[in-house]
Amino acid sequence: MVDANRVKRWFAFRPGTKWTLFLFGFVNVVATFGCPGVCFCPTVSRYVHCSRKNLPFIPSGISNDTTHLYLNENNFQNPNLSRSNFTYLTSLEQLFLIECGIELIEVDTFRDLKKLKWLDISKNRLKIIYDNTFQGLHLDHLFLNDNPGMVLSTNAFQGLQAMGLYIHNCAIADINIDHIKPLNGTLKSLWLDGNKLEYFKNDWKYLFNTLSYVRLGNNPLHCNCEIKWLYSFYVSHDTMFAGVDPPSCLTPPRLRGKSLNFLTEQDFRCQLPVFKTVDVIFVESLGKLTCLASGDPVPTIIWVKPDKTKEVYAPKEIKDTPDDNEGVLYLSDPQSEENVKYQCIAKNPAGNVTFTLSVRWPPSFSQDFVQDPGIIESKPTPEIHTPHNKQTHQPRLEQNATKGITKNKEQIVINAGQSSGISQVASNEPETEVVFSILDIVGAVVGTFLLTLLACIVIFHIFHRHQERFFYRDQNGVNETRANNKHLVTDVRNENVKMLQNNHCTV
Repeated sequence: MVDANRVKRWFAFRPGTKWTLFLFGFVNVVATFGCPGVCFCPTVSRYVHCSRKNLPFIPSGISNDTTHLYLNENNFQNPNLSRSNFTYLTSLEQLFLIECGIELIEVDTFRDLKKLKWLDISKNRLKIIYDNTFQGLHLDHLFLNDNPGMVLSTNAFQGLQAMGLYIHNCAIADINIDHIKPLNGTLKSLWLDGNKLEYFKNDWKYLFNTLSYVRLGNNPLHCNCEIKWLYSFYVSHDTMFAGVDPPSCLTPPRLRGKSLNFLTEQDFRCQLPVFKTVDVIFVESLGKLTCLASGDPVPTIIWVKPDKTKEVYAPKEIKDTPDDNEGVLYLSDPQSEENVKYQCIAKNPAGNVTFTLSVRWPPSFSQDFVQDPGIIESKPTPEIHTPHNKQTHQPRLEQNATKGITKNKEQIVINAGQSSGISQVASNEPETEVVFSILDIVGAVVGTFLLTLLACIVIFHIFHRHQERFFYRDQNGVNETRANNKHLVTDVRNENVKMLQNNHCTV
Protein backbone atom coordinates (compact mmCIF):
# COMPACT_ATOMS: atom_id res chain seq x y z
CA MET A 1 0.00 0.00 0.00
CA VAL A 2 1.37 3.44 -0.95
CA ASP A 3 1.96 5.90 1.90
CA ALA A 4 0.39 9.26 1.00
CA ASN A 5 2.74 11.23 3.19
CA ARG A 6 5.80 9.71 1.54
CA VAL A 7 4.39 10.62 -1.90
CA LYS A 8 3.84 14.24 -0.83
CA ARG A 9 7.40 14.50 0.53
CA TRP A 10 8.72 13.00 -2.75
CA PHE A 11 6.95 15.64 -4.85
CA ALA A 12 8.04 18.37 -2.45
CA PHE A 13 11.72 17.66 -3.15
CA ARG A 14 11.04 17.27 -6.95
CA PRO A 15 8.58 20.09 -8.00
CA GLY A 16 9.34 19.83 -11.73
CA THR A 17 8.18 16.25 -11.83
CA LYS A 18 4.60 17.22 -10.91
CA TRP A 19 4.25 19.72 -13.78
CA THR A 20 5.77 17.26 -16.18
CA LEU A 21 3.17 14.62 -15.37
CA PHE A 22 0.31 17.17 -15.61
CA LEU A 23 1.46 18.38 -19.05
CA PHE A 24 1.83 14.81 -20.26
CA GLY A 25 -1.76 14.01 -19.23
CA PHE A 26 -3.18 17.13 -20.96
CA VAL A 27 -1.36 16.35 -24.21
CA ASN A 28 -2.65 12.80 -24.04
CA VAL A 29 -6.28 14.00 -23.70
CA VAL A 30 -5.93 16.41 -26.66
CA ALA A 31 -4.35 13.70 -28.75
CA THR A 32 -7.20 11.27 -28.14
CA PHE A 33 -9.94 13.85 -29.06
CA GLY A 34 -9.70 14.16 -32.82
CA CYS A 35 -10.89 17.25 -34.71
CA PRO A 36 -11.06 17.43 -38.53
CA GLY A 37 -8.83 20.14 -39.96
CA VAL A 38 -11.69 22.10 -41.57
CA CYS A 39 -13.76 22.12 -38.39
CA PHE A 40 -13.53 24.07 -35.15
CA CYS A 41 -13.29 22.23 -31.83
CA PRO A 42 -13.26 24.42 -28.67
CA THR A 43 -10.59 23.55 -26.13
CA VAL A 44 -11.58 21.37 -23.19
CA SER A 45 -14.92 20.42 -24.80
CA ARG A 46 -16.26 17.67 -26.94
CA TYR A 47 -18.02 19.94 -29.45
CA VAL A 48 -17.21 19.75 -33.17
CA HIS A 49 -18.37 22.67 -35.34
CA CYS A 50 -18.33 21.90 -39.07
CA SER A 51 -21.21 24.18 -40.20
CA ARG A 52 -20.99 26.24 -43.41
CA LYS A 53 -17.71 24.67 -44.54
CA ASN A 54 -19.02 23.64 -47.99
CA LEU A 55 -18.35 20.00 -47.13
CA PRO A 56 -19.41 17.43 -49.77
CA PHE A 57 -19.70 14.70 -47.12
CA ILE A 58 -19.41 14.11 -43.37
CA PRO A 59 -15.69 14.56 -42.60
CA SER A 60 -13.56 11.78 -41.20
CA GLY A 61 -11.45 12.14 -38.10
CA ILE A 62 -14.28 13.09 -35.73
CA SER A 63 -13.49 11.72 -32.29
CA ASN A 64 -15.75 8.98 -30.97
CA ASP A 65 -15.96 11.00 -27.74
CA THR A 66 -17.79 13.88 -29.48
CA THR A 67 -21.00 14.88 -27.72
CA HIS A 68 -22.18 17.76 -29.96
CA LEU A 69 -21.76 17.66 -33.75
CA TYR A 70 -22.79 20.60 -35.95
CA LEU A 71 -22.94 19.91 -39.71
CA ASN A 72 -25.42 22.63 -40.78
CA GLU A 73 -25.53 24.18 -44.25
CA ASN A 74 -23.25 21.75 -46.04
CA ASN A 75 -24.57 20.45 -49.34
CA PHE A 76 -23.68 16.75 -49.22
CA GLN A 77 -23.09 15.02 -52.55
CA ASN A 78 -24.81 11.90 -51.29
CA PRO A 79 -28.33 12.91 -50.16
CA ASN A 80 -28.86 9.63 -48.29
CA LEU A 81 -27.94 9.05 -44.64
CA SER A 82 -27.01 5.55 -43.54
CA ARG A 83 -25.89 3.78 -40.38
CA SER A 84 -22.25 3.80 -41.46
CA ASN A 85 -22.16 7.63 -41.19
CA PHE A 86 -22.53 7.60 -37.39
CA THR A 87 -21.83 4.08 -36.18
CA TYR A 88 -18.67 5.07 -34.25
CA LEU A 89 -20.09 8.24 -32.63
CA THR A 90 -21.54 6.39 -29.66
CA SER A 91 -21.12 9.33 -27.25
CA LEU A 92 -23.10 11.76 -29.39
CA GLU A 93 -25.81 13.67 -27.49
CA GLN A 94 -26.80 16.36 -30.00
CA LEU A 95 -26.68 16.12 -33.80
CA PHE A 96 -27.47 19.03 -36.13
CA LEU A 97 -27.99 18.33 -39.84
CA ILE A 98 -29.88 21.48 -40.89
CA GLU A 99 -29.96 22.37 -44.61
CA CYS A 100 -27.65 19.65 -45.89
CA GLY A 101 -29.67 18.54 -48.93
CA ILE A 102 -30.72 15.25 -47.29
CA GLU A 103 -33.47 13.40 -49.17
CA LEU A 104 -33.55 9.98 -47.52
CA ILE A 105 -32.79 8.51 -44.10
CA GLU A 106 -32.24 4.78 -44.16
CA VAL A 107 -33.78 2.64 -41.45
CA ASP A 108 -31.52 2.22 -38.38
CA THR A 109 -29.30 5.15 -39.40
CA PHE A 110 -29.18 6.33 -35.76
CA ARG A 111 -29.41 2.93 -34.12
CA ASP A 112 -25.95 3.13 -32.49
CA LEU A 113 -26.50 6.58 -30.96
CA LYS A 114 -27.85 5.40 -27.63
CA LYS A 115 -27.07 8.70 -25.84
CA LEU A 116 -28.58 10.98 -28.48
CA LYS A 117 -31.09 13.48 -27.03
CA TRP A 118 -31.38 16.17 -29.70
CA LEU A 119 -31.76 15.49 -33.42
CA ASP A 120 -32.40 18.30 -35.90
CA ILE A 121 -32.93 17.45 -39.60
CA SER A 122 -34.80 20.63 -40.57
CA LYS A 123 -34.69 22.46 -43.92
CA ASN A 124 -33.74 19.47 -46.04
CA ARG A 125 -35.51 17.75 -48.92
CA LEU A 126 -36.84 14.70 -47.14
CA LYS A 127 -39.38 12.90 -49.30
CA ILE A 128 -40.53 10.14 -46.96
CA ILE A 129 -39.91 8.90 -43.44
CA TYR A 130 -40.02 5.12 -43.57
CA ASP A 131 -41.29 2.80 -40.85
CA ASN A 132 -38.96 2.37 -37.84
CA THR A 133 -36.53 5.07 -39.03
CA PHE A 134 -35.92 6.30 -35.47
CA GLN A 135 -36.40 3.09 -33.53
CA GLY A 136 -34.30 2.68 -30.40
CA LEU A 137 -33.84 6.44 -29.82
CA HIS A 138 -34.79 8.21 -26.58
CA LEU A 139 -34.90 11.86 -27.61
CA ASP A 140 -35.82 15.07 -25.90
CA HIS A 141 -36.46 16.78 -29.23
CA LEU A 142 -36.86 15.64 -32.85
CA PHE A 143 -36.98 18.44 -35.44
CA LEU A 144 -38.31 17.74 -38.96
CA ASN A 145 -39.32 21.32 -39.79
CA ASP A 146 -39.29 22.86 -43.28
CA ASN A 147 -39.21 19.69 -45.37
CA PRO A 148 -41.92 20.54 -47.96
CA GLY A 149 -43.79 17.57 -49.37
CA MET A 150 -42.50 15.12 -46.77
CA VAL A 151 -44.65 12.01 -46.35
CA LEU A 152 -44.91 10.03 -43.11
CA SER A 153 -45.40 6.29 -43.30
CA THR A 154 -47.84 4.87 -40.75
CA ASN A 155 -45.10 3.54 -38.44
CA ALA A 156 -42.52 6.26 -39.05
CA PHE A 157 -42.14 6.86 -35.30
CA GLN A 158 -42.47 3.24 -34.19
CA GLY A 159 -39.91 2.39 -31.51
CA LEU A 160 -39.14 6.07 -30.80
CA GLN A 161 -39.48 7.88 -27.50
CA ALA A 162 -39.50 11.68 -27.73
CA MET A 163 -40.70 14.53 -25.55
CA GLY A 164 -40.95 17.00 -28.40
CA LEU A 165 -41.91 16.43 -32.06
CA TYR A 166 -41.69 19.37 -34.44
CA ILE A 167 -43.17 19.07 -37.96
CA HIS A 168 -43.54 22.72 -38.92
CA ASN A 169 -43.96 24.04 -42.51
CA CYS A 170 -43.81 20.66 -44.24
CA ALA A 171 -46.96 21.06 -46.39
CA ILE A 172 -48.32 17.78 -44.99
CA ALA A 173 -51.96 17.29 -46.03
CA ASP A 174 -52.62 13.98 -44.32
CA ILE A 175 -51.57 13.04 -40.81
CA ASN A 176 -53.67 10.92 -38.50
CA ILE A 177 -53.51 9.76 -34.94
CA ASP A 178 -51.85 6.47 -35.97
CA HIS A 179 -48.69 8.37 -36.89
CA ILE A 180 -48.36 9.84 -33.39
CA LYS A 181 -49.66 6.93 -31.30
CA PRO A 182 -46.21 5.31 -30.85
CA LEU A 183 -45.13 8.46 -28.98
CA ASN A 184 -48.12 8.47 -26.64
CA GLY A 185 -46.94 8.54 -23.06
CA THR A 186 -43.67 10.38 -23.68
CA LEU A 187 -44.69 13.23 -25.99
CA LYS A 188 -45.26 16.64 -24.37
CA SER A 189 -44.84 19.14 -27.24
CA LEU A 190 -46.26 18.81 -30.76
CA TRP A 191 -45.83 21.32 -33.59
CA LEU A 192 -48.05 20.79 -36.64
CA ASP A 193 -48.44 24.41 -37.71
CA GLY A 194 -47.83 25.64 -41.26
CA ASN A 195 -49.08 22.49 -43.00
CA LYS A 196 -52.13 21.66 -45.16
CA LEU A 197 -54.25 19.91 -42.56
CA GLU A 198 -57.99 20.49 -43.06
CA TYR A 199 -59.42 18.65 -40.07
CA PHE A 200 -58.62 16.62 -36.96
CA LYS A 201 -60.83 13.70 -36.06
CA ASN A 202 -62.24 13.37 -32.58
CA ASP A 203 -59.68 10.73 -31.54
CA TRP A 204 -56.98 13.46 -31.50
CA LYS A 205 -58.66 14.80 -28.36
CA TYR A 206 -57.28 11.98 -26.20
CA LEU A 207 -53.72 12.68 -27.39
CA PHE A 208 -54.02 16.45 -26.91
CA ASN A 209 -55.11 15.88 -23.32
CA THR A 210 -51.68 14.38 -22.59
CA LEU A 211 -49.69 17.27 -24.10
CA SER A 212 -48.36 20.47 -22.55
CA TYR A 213 -47.84 22.49 -25.72
CA VAL A 214 -49.48 22.35 -29.17
CA ARG A 215 -49.17 24.40 -32.36
CA LEU A 216 -51.88 24.10 -35.03
CA GLY A 217 -51.87 27.58 -36.62
CA ASN A 218 -51.62 28.31 -40.36
CA ASN A 219 -53.48 25.18 -41.41
CA PRO A 220 -56.46 25.44 -43.85
CA LEU A 221 -59.02 24.05 -41.40
CA HIS A 222 -62.48 23.14 -42.68
CA CYS A 223 -64.64 24.35 -39.81
CA ASN A 224 -67.74 22.17 -39.81
CA CYS A 225 -69.35 20.07 -37.07
CA GLU A 226 -66.54 17.49 -37.28
CA ILE A 227 -64.05 19.78 -35.53
CA LYS A 228 -66.44 21.35 -33.04
CA TRP A 229 -64.59 19.30 -30.42
CA LEU A 230 -61.34 21.11 -31.36
CA TYR A 231 -63.00 24.47 -30.77
CA SER A 232 -64.22 23.35 -27.34
CA PHE A 233 -60.77 21.98 -26.49
CA TYR A 234 -59.09 25.18 -27.67
CA VAL A 235 -61.20 27.56 -25.57
CA SER A 236 -60.80 25.36 -22.47
CA HIS A 237 -57.00 24.89 -22.88
CA ASP A 238 -55.95 28.33 -24.10
CA THR A 239 -52.60 28.22 -22.24
CA MET A 240 -51.60 25.17 -24.28
CA PHE A 241 -51.82 27.28 -27.48
CA ALA A 242 -50.49 30.53 -26.00
CA GLY A 243 -47.83 32.64 -27.69
CA VAL A 244 -48.39 31.44 -31.28
CA ASP A 245 -50.87 31.98 -34.11
CA PRO A 246 -54.23 30.43 -33.18
CA PRO A 247 -55.90 27.84 -35.44
CA SER A 248 -58.08 29.48 -38.10
CA CYS A 249 -60.62 28.46 -40.75
CA LEU A 250 -60.19 28.48 -44.51
CA THR A 251 -63.58 26.96 -45.35
CA PRO A 252 -66.54 27.27 -45.51
CA PRO A 253 -66.44 30.74 -47.13
CA ARG A 254 -68.52 32.34 -44.35
CA LEU A 255 -65.73 31.52 -41.85
CA ARG A 256 -62.71 32.16 -44.08
CA GLY A 257 -59.82 33.73 -42.18
CA LYS A 258 -61.53 33.65 -38.79
CA SER A 259 -59.59 32.35 -35.78
CA LEU A 260 -61.16 29.90 -33.38
CA ASN A 261 -61.03 32.43 -30.56
CA PHE A 262 -63.53 34.63 -32.47
CA LEU A 263 -66.07 31.86 -33.18
CA THR A 264 -68.84 30.12 -31.26
CA GLU A 265 -70.07 26.53 -31.23
CA GLN A 266 -72.98 27.50 -33.48
CA ASP A 267 -70.51 28.37 -36.26
CA PHE A 268 -69.46 24.74 -36.64
CA ARG A 269 -72.27 23.26 -38.72
CA CYS A 270 -72.66 20.37 -41.15
CA GLN A 271 -74.91 20.18 -44.23
CA LEU A 272 -77.45 17.39 -44.75
CA PRO A 273 -76.77 15.29 -47.89
CA VAL A 274 -78.59 16.24 -51.10
CA PHE A 275 -79.09 13.92 -54.09
CA LYS A 276 -77.80 15.44 -57.32
CA THR A 277 -78.42 12.59 -59.78
CA VAL A 278 -79.85 9.08 -59.59
CA ASP A 279 -79.51 7.31 -62.97
CA VAL A 280 -80.40 3.87 -64.32
CA ILE A 281 -78.67 2.66 -67.49
CA PHE A 282 -79.40 -0.62 -69.33
CA VAL A 283 -76.85 -1.86 -71.88
CA GLU A 284 -77.90 -5.24 -73.28
CA SER A 285 -77.29 -7.69 -70.40
CA LEU A 286 -75.90 -5.16 -67.96
CA GLY A 287 -77.63 -2.60 -65.77
CA LYS A 288 -75.98 0.29 -63.96
CA LEU A 289 -77.40 2.29 -61.06
CA THR A 290 -75.63 5.55 -60.27
CA CYS A 291 -76.28 7.66 -57.19
CA LEU A 292 -74.54 11.03 -56.76
CA ALA A 293 -74.99 13.09 -53.61
CA SER A 294 -73.29 16.08 -51.99
CA GLY A 295 -73.07 17.42 -48.47
CA ASP A 296 -70.75 18.77 -45.81
CA PRO A 297 -68.91 16.67 -44.92
CA VAL A 298 -68.94 14.55 -48.06
CA PRO A 299 -71.53 11.81 -47.55
CA THR A 300 -71.00 8.07 -47.63
CA ILE A 301 -73.14 6.36 -50.32
CA ILE A 302 -74.84 3.05 -49.50
CA TRP A 303 -76.75 0.97 -52.06
CA VAL A 304 -79.22 -1.45 -50.41
CA LYS A 305 -80.15 -4.36 -52.68
CA PRO A 306 -83.49 -6.22 -52.69
CA ASP A 307 -81.94 -9.02 -50.58
CA LYS A 308 -80.93 -6.37 -47.99
CA THR A 309 -77.21 -6.71 -48.72
CA LYS A 310 -75.30 -3.45 -48.95
CA GLU A 311 -72.50 -1.92 -50.92
CA VAL A 312 -70.76 1.02 -49.23
CA TYR A 313 -68.88 3.78 -51.05
CA ALA A 314 -66.82 5.89 -48.65
CA PRO A 315 -65.65 9.36 -49.73
CA LYS A 316 -62.44 9.31 -51.72
CA GLU A 317 -59.27 10.76 -50.26
CA ILE A 318 -58.63 12.69 -53.48
CA LYS A 319 -61.89 13.96 -54.98
CA ASP A 320 -62.64 15.57 -58.35
CA THR A 321 -65.36 17.66 -56.71
CA PRO A 322 -64.91 18.62 -53.07
CA ASP A 323 -68.47 17.96 -51.80
CA ASP A 324 -69.66 15.04 -53.98
CA ASN A 325 -69.55 11.28 -53.68
CA GLU A 326 -70.81 8.71 -56.16
CA GLY A 327 -71.91 5.11 -55.74
CA VAL A 328 -72.23 2.87 -58.81
CA LEU A 329 -74.06 -0.48 -58.59
CA TYR A 330 -74.02 -2.97 -61.49
CA LEU A 331 -76.91 -5.36 -62.28
CA SER A 332 -76.67 -8.53 -64.34
CA ASP A 333 -80.08 -10.27 -64.36
CA PRO A 334 -81.83 -9.47 -67.67
CA GLN A 335 -84.34 -12.34 -67.24
CA SER A 336 -85.95 -10.75 -64.18
CA GLU A 337 -89.45 -9.47 -64.97
CA GLU A 338 -90.48 -8.42 -61.47
CA ASN A 339 -90.16 -4.98 -60.00
CA VAL A 340 -87.39 -4.94 -57.40
CA LYS A 341 -86.55 -2.14 -55.02
CA TYR A 342 -83.15 -0.57 -54.56
CA GLN A 343 -82.32 2.08 -52.03
CA CYS A 344 -79.59 4.69 -52.21
CA ILE A 345 -78.69 6.12 -48.79
CA ALA A 346 -76.48 9.18 -48.40
CA LYS A 347 -75.25 9.71 -44.85
CA ASN A 348 -72.94 12.06 -42.98
CA PRO A 349 -72.85 13.45 -39.41
CA ALA A 350 -75.74 15.81 -40.24
CA GLY A 351 -78.09 12.89 -41.02
CA ASN A 352 -79.23 10.34 -43.61
CA VAL A 353 -81.24 10.73 -46.83
CA THR A 354 -82.81 7.73 -48.62
CA PHE A 355 -83.85 7.48 -52.28
CA THR A 356 -85.92 4.39 -53.22
CA LEU A 357 -86.15 2.99 -56.77
CA SER A 358 -88.44 0.27 -58.13
CA VAL A 359 -86.61 -1.25 -61.11
CA ARG A 360 -87.58 -3.81 -63.77
CA TRP A 361 -85.58 -4.76 -66.84
CA PRO A 362 -86.90 -3.07 -70.04
CA PRO A 363 -88.24 -4.97 -73.07
CA SER A 364 -85.95 -6.51 -75.66
CA PHE A 365 -83.46 -4.13 -77.21
CA SER A 366 -84.44 -5.33 -80.68
CA GLN A 367 -87.95 -3.85 -80.30
CA ASP A 368 -88.97 -0.23 -80.12
CA PHE A 369 -88.75 0.90 -76.55
CA VAL A 370 -92.10 1.78 -74.96
CA GLN A 371 -92.31 3.44 -71.56
CA ASP A 372 -93.41 0.98 -68.94
CA PRO A 373 -94.42 2.58 -65.64
CA GLY A 374 -92.99 -0.45 -63.84
CA ILE A 375 -89.47 0.01 -65.16
CA ILE A 376 -88.48 2.65 -62.65
CA GLU A 377 -90.39 4.37 -59.95
CA SER A 378 -88.86 6.76 -57.45
CA LYS A 379 -90.21 7.20 -53.98
CA PRO A 380 -91.94 10.62 -53.95
CA THR A 381 -90.79 11.61 -50.47
CA PRO A 382 -87.35 10.29 -49.55
CA GLU A 383 -86.72 9.56 -45.89
CA ILE A 384 -84.39 11.83 -43.97
CA HIS A 385 -83.05 11.02 -40.53
CA THR A 386 -80.91 13.38 -38.50
CA PRO A 387 -79.00 12.46 -35.34
CA HIS A 388 -81.18 14.76 -33.24
CA ASN A 389 -84.60 14.10 -34.77
CA LYS A 390 -85.96 10.71 -35.75
CA GLN A 391 -88.98 12.11 -37.61
CA THR A 392 -89.25 12.12 -41.38
CA HIS A 393 -88.80 15.45 -43.15
CA GLN A 394 -89.00 16.75 -46.69
CA PRO A 395 -85.45 17.07 -48.03
CA ARG A 396 -84.01 20.24 -49.48
CA LEU A 397 -84.05 19.54 -53.22
CA GLU A 398 -82.07 21.31 -55.90
CA GLN A 399 -84.07 23.01 -58.64
CA ASN A 400 -84.04 22.78 -62.44
CA ALA A 401 -84.09 18.99 -62.41
CA THR A 402 -84.14 17.17 -65.72
CA LYS A 403 -85.59 13.69 -66.02
CA GLY A 404 -86.39 11.34 -68.82
CA ILE A 405 -85.63 8.20 -70.79
CA THR A 406 -83.32 8.05 -73.79
CA LYS A 407 -82.94 5.15 -76.19
CA ASN A 408 -80.34 4.49 -78.87
CA LYS A 409 -78.89 1.42 -80.56
CA GLU A 410 -76.65 0.52 -77.64
CA GLN A 411 -78.31 1.54 -74.39
CA ILE A 412 -81.39 2.76 -72.58
CA VAL A 413 -80.82 5.51 -70.04
CA ILE A 414 -83.40 6.34 -67.39
CA ASN A 415 -82.60 9.49 -65.46
CA ALA A 416 -84.42 8.69 -62.25
CA GLY A 417 -83.67 12.01 -60.71
CA GLN A 418 -81.07 14.59 -61.58
CA SER A 419 -80.51 17.18 -58.91
CA SER A 420 -82.35 14.79 -56.59
CA GLY A 421 -85.36 14.75 -58.88
CA ILE A 422 -88.22 12.82 -57.27
CA SER A 423 -90.97 12.78 -59.89
CA GLN A 424 -90.48 11.31 -63.36
CA VAL A 425 -91.19 12.65 -66.84
CA ALA A 426 -91.06 9.92 -69.48
CA SER A 427 -90.65 10.50 -73.21
CA ASN A 428 -90.23 8.21 -76.22
CA GLU A 429 -88.66 10.97 -78.30
CA PRO A 430 -84.87 10.92 -78.45
CA GLU A 431 -83.18 14.00 -77.11
CA THR A 432 -81.82 16.35 -79.79
CA GLU A 433 -79.04 18.80 -79.42
CA VAL A 434 -79.04 22.13 -81.29
CA VAL A 435 -75.63 23.18 -82.60
CA PHE A 436 -74.95 26.67 -83.99
CA SER A 437 -72.15 27.39 -86.43
CA ILE A 438 -69.87 30.43 -86.31
CA LEU A 439 -71.69 31.90 -89.34
CA ASP A 440 -75.02 31.61 -87.53
CA ILE A 441 -73.65 33.37 -84.46
CA VAL A 442 -72.06 36.19 -86.53
CA GLY A 443 -75.30 36.65 -88.50
CA ALA A 444 -77.31 36.85 -85.31
CA VAL A 445 -74.98 39.48 -83.85
CA VAL A 446 -74.98 41.61 -87.04
CA GLY A 447 -78.76 41.36 -87.38
CA THR A 448 -79.26 42.39 -83.78
CA PHE A 449 -76.98 45.39 -84.30
CA LEU A 450 -78.83 46.55 -87.47
CA LEU A 451 -82.24 46.23 -85.82
CA THR A 452 -81.02 48.20 -82.81
CA LEU A 453 -79.60 50.93 -85.09
CA LEU A 454 -82.87 51.17 -87.08
CA ALA A 455 -84.90 51.43 -83.88
CA CYS A 456 -82.63 54.24 -82.65
CA ILE A 457 -83.11 56.19 -85.93
CA VAL A 458 -86.91 55.88 -85.79
CA ILE A 459 -87.03 56.98 -82.15
CA PHE A 460 -84.74 59.94 -82.89
CA HIS A 461 -86.91 61.02 -85.85
CA ILE A 462 -90.11 60.87 -83.79
CA PHE A 463 -88.48 62.82 -80.96
CA HIS A 464 -87.22 65.50 -83.41
CA ARG A 465 -90.68 65.96 -84.99
CA HIS A 466 -92.20 66.23 -81.54
CA GLN A 467 -89.73 68.97 -80.57
CA GLU A 468 -90.44 70.93 -83.82
CA ARG A 469 -94.17 70.84 -83.15
CA PHE A 470 -93.70 72.36 -79.72
CA PHE A 471 -91.38 75.05 -81.17
CA TYR A 472 -93.92 76.17 -83.80
CA ARG A 473 -96.67 76.25 -81.21
CA ASP A 474 -94.63 78.51 -78.94
CA GLN A 475 -93.79 80.89 -81.83
CA ASN A 476 -97.48 81.28 -82.81
CA GLY A 477 -98.40 82.07 -79.21
CA VAL A 478 -95.83 84.87 -79.06
CA ASN A 479 -97.07 86.46 -82.34
CA GLU A 480 -100.70 86.42 -81.20
CA THR A 481 -99.72 88.06 -77.90
CA ARG A 482 -97.82 90.80 -79.74
CA ALA A 483 -100.79 91.46 -82.07
CA ASN A 484 -103.21 91.73 -79.18
CA ASN A 485 -100.91 94.15 -77.38
CA LYS A 486 -100.68 96.32 -80.56
CA HIS A 487 -104.47 96.57 -80.87
CA LEU A 488 -104.71 97.44 -77.22
CA VAL A 489 -102.21 100.29 -77.58
CA THR A 490 -104.05 101.58 -80.66
CA ASP A 491 -107.38 101.56 -78.87
CA VAL A 492 -105.91 103.44 -75.92
CA ARG A 493 -104.47 106.11 -78.21
CA ASN A 494 -107.81 106.53 -80.01
CA GLU A 495 -109.62 107.05 -76.74
CA ASN A 496 -107.09 109.64 -75.66
CA VAL A 497 -107.60 111.57 -78.95
CA LYS A 498 -111.35 111.55 -78.46
CA MET A 499 -111.05 112.83 -74.91
CA LEU A 500 -108.74 115.68 -76.06
CA GLN A 501 -111.20 116.67 -78.80
CA ASN A 502 -114.15 116.77 -76.38
CA ASN A 503 -112.22 118.88 -73.93
CA HIS A 504 -111.28 121.35 -76.67
CA CYS A 505 -114.86 121.70 -77.79
CA THR A 506 -115.99 122.38 -74.26
CA VAL A 507 -113.46 125.15 -73.83
